[in-house]
Amino acid sequence: MKIKCLCIVFLMTSMFSFGQAKNYMFGQLVDSVQNEPIPFATIKIKNRSLGVISNIDGTFKIPLRYKALGEVVEISCLGYLSKEIPMADLFEGRSNIIILEPGNLELNEAIVSANIKKLSAQQIVKIAVNSIPQNFPKDAFSLVGYYRDYQVKNKAYTNLNEAIVKVLDVGFERNNNFNNQYQLISYTKNSDFQVDTFAEQPYDYKRYNKVIPGAKMNNDGGNELLTLSIHDAIRNYGVESFSFVDDLSSDFIEKHRFRLRGKSNYEKESIYEIDMVFKNDNYRARGKIFVNTDDFAIHKLDYAVYKRKKPGVFSSAENPNERFTDGFKKTNGEMLYHIQTEYTRGGNGKMFLNYISFYNKILVQRPAEFKSRFAINLEDNSFRIRLNKIPANLDRIKSGNFKISYKNVSVPIKDVWFREDERVFVVCPHTSYEATRELLKDLFLERKNLEVSEVKYAYSAIKDDAGNELDKRKWEYMHQYREFFTQETRFMQDEIGDTSDLMNKDQPLDSPLQPITDKDMKSEYWKNTPLPGLQN
Repeated sequence: MKIKCLCIVFLMTSMFSFGQAKNYMFGQLVDSVQNEPIPFATIKIKNRSLGVISNIDGTFKIPLRYKALGEVVEISCLGYLSKEIPMADLFEGRSNIIILEPGNLELNEAIVSANIKKLSAQQIVKIAVNSIPQNFPKDAFSLVGYYRDYQVKNKAYTNLNEAIVKVLDVGFERNNNFNNQYQLISYTKNSDFQVDTFAEQPYDYKRYNKVIPGAKMNNDGGNELLTLSIHDAIRNYGVESFSFVDDLSSDFIEKHRFRLRGKSNYEKESIYEIDMVFKNDNYRARGKIFVNTDDFAIHKLDYAVYKRKKPGVFSSAENPNERFTDGFKKTNGEMLYHIQTEYTRGGNGKMFLNYISFYNKILVQRPAEFKSRFAINLEDNSFRIRLNKIPANLDRIKSGNFKISYKNVSVPIKDVWFREDERVFVVCPHTSYEATRELLKDLFLERKNLEVSEVKYAYSAIKDDAGNELDKRKWEYMHQYREFFTQETRFMQDEIGDTSDLMNKDQPLDSPLQPITDKDMKSEYWKNTPLPGLQN
C-alpha cells in the first residue's frame, strides 16, 4: 500500500465555560522568561502511565476525577525544569496558568565526558542514528493515544477532527511502520469549531483548488493517520520520510551541518542539544535533534523547511501576511512545513513515541463569488452567459469586455445585451464576415459531439456590487496540522483477534466503511480538545 508523503501579553487567569468544562481541570503552560505559551509539554498523572501533551497554545485539560483521588500532576518538557503540582492546588472552572523555568544549558566546553573525547556534533548524530535498533523496541508493542487533525484560519481552529486510536506496532526490527495496524476506538468531527467543507477536500494539483505552496503531497493512497505516520523519520529510519531528511540512516547526516549547542537535563537524563541546517538554491531547513549522552537514544527531532524565494504567483492572496505565520504566530521566513517528533523512555528502558506533530501550509483557491455559466444557443447562433448576480456596471459593459475564441481563432463580436430578468448576457458573433461563418459553421450545428471544449472565453471589468470580478477566484492561505499524542504504552502487543476491528488504512477516518471499536475504551483515555479563544 502506498501512502502520502511530503516531498521536497499572555492569557491571564480567567473564568470560562466550554461544553464539557465541568468534567475537566484546565491549564496553560507559560515560559517564565519569554512569557509565551509552551507547546508539546508532557503532562502526566504521577505513578500512572496516562497523560496528555499541551496544545500549541500551551493549554491542556485533565479529567476532574483525578483531583478527587488526590493525584499529582507531573509536567516535563525538553529545555525546561520539570514540575510537580498536586491537583488539589489547581482551580476548577478557570484556566490555571503554570509557569515553567527554562533548564540550564551547559556550554560546549563543559560537554566532554570521561568516556567520549571530543566527539563532533555530526559524530554524535551518526552514533545516535546507528543506535536506533538498540534503543527502540524490536518486539511488537501497542500505543493508545489521542489523534487530531485540524486547520487554522484567522488564528482559529477549523475542521477539527478527533479520535482515540490504538496503534499495533510490529516493532523497530522492521525499520518502517507500513505494516502497523490501527484500531479506531472513537472518532468525532468537533462541531464546536468552524467547519469549512471546501478546505477539507483532498489536495488537488490539477485544478489547484488546494495545494501546498512550494511542495507537493503525493496522493498515492493511505488516510490522514497514515500520512502522519510516514512523517516520523525516527520510526521510519530505513526509508524515505520527507524531503531533505529523506532516509535518516543514509541521507540525513550527509546533507546537513550540525552544531553542538550544549547539554541539558530531561526527566533526570542528560541530553545533547544539537542544531542542524540545510540549504540549497530554493529551500532552507533548520531544526534540532536531542540525543541522550549515555546511550545516544534520540529523544526528539524538530525540523522545519522554509522557501528561500518569494513566490510571486501567490502574492495576490487575500491574506498574504499568513505566508509568514504557522497560523498562530509569526515565523522567520515562509515556513512550508514543520515536523516535531518526540520519544520518551519506557518502563523497559526502550524509547517509545510520546507525540508527533506535522504542520504544513496550504493554499486554497476559493470558487468565484461572482460567477458565470457559458452556453451555446443553437436557435439564434449566439452565446449565452448566465450570471448568479446582476453586474454593478451594466451601462459601461460593451462588446470589448468579452473575449471569445474558437479553435484558437478570435471570434469577432457584433453585439451584446443583458436580459436582466434572466441575468443573462446574449453575445452575438459577427456572422456577416465570411471567415467567421466558415469558422463557426460546425459549432452551431445540432449534434451530439458539439465542439464546446474548443471554445475559450474570458471577461474583463465586469464586477458585482461587492467589487468581485466575474469568475475571478481568490487564493487564501491556511494551515494544516495532524497530531498524535500517546496516552498509554503497552510493551506487548495485544492479540489482534477479529480483523474486522482493524482500521481500513485506505479509507478516510470519517468513512462509513471505517470500523470503530470501543472494546478498549476506558475512562482513562480522553481527548485533549483545544479551547476556543485561548490562542495567542
